[in-house]
Amino acid sequence: MKTRALAVLATAVVATSGRAAGSAVAVFPNGTAFTLEVADDPESRRVGYMYRDAIGAAEGMLFVFEDDGVHSMWMKNCRVGLDMVWLDTAYRVVDLAERTKPCPEVGECPSIIPSRPSRFVLELASGTVARQSLKVGDTIAVLTQPSPRP
Repeated sequence: MKTRALAVLATAVVATSGRAAGSAVAVFPNGTAFTLEVADDPESRRVGYMYRDAIGAAEGMLFVFEDDGVHSMWMKNCRVGLDMVWLDTAYRVVDLAERTKPCPEVGECPSIIPSRPSRFVLELASGTVARQSLKVGDTIAVLTQPSPRP
């Protein structure tokens, strides 16, 4: 099992070389790798997955914040359901929101508020958390790590 995990990590590191800035790879505890877009400035965090018609099964978006905090998210102008994973500075899962639904075009669009502070939020296609058996306390390896801006 350990050999398989190392092989997956090595493959992911090689796969990230030459990637454009603003991307990363996350490796889940079971060895599954996800290609991530990185939202590390106010505008990219504001837009997130708005207006997307689909998110691939092995894709996600990592929101990078300057400081630890209770970073709420919302589904305004999203067209697909999402799972949200809040991570601390060691990329440990501190909270989860599964199968969140897009907001209606008209009406309320409530924020999704985590129970604990985090530094990062990972958004994935709806159902990914369950398929990957991800839980609070798990650690996700993030390769080509984005640095929080000063």
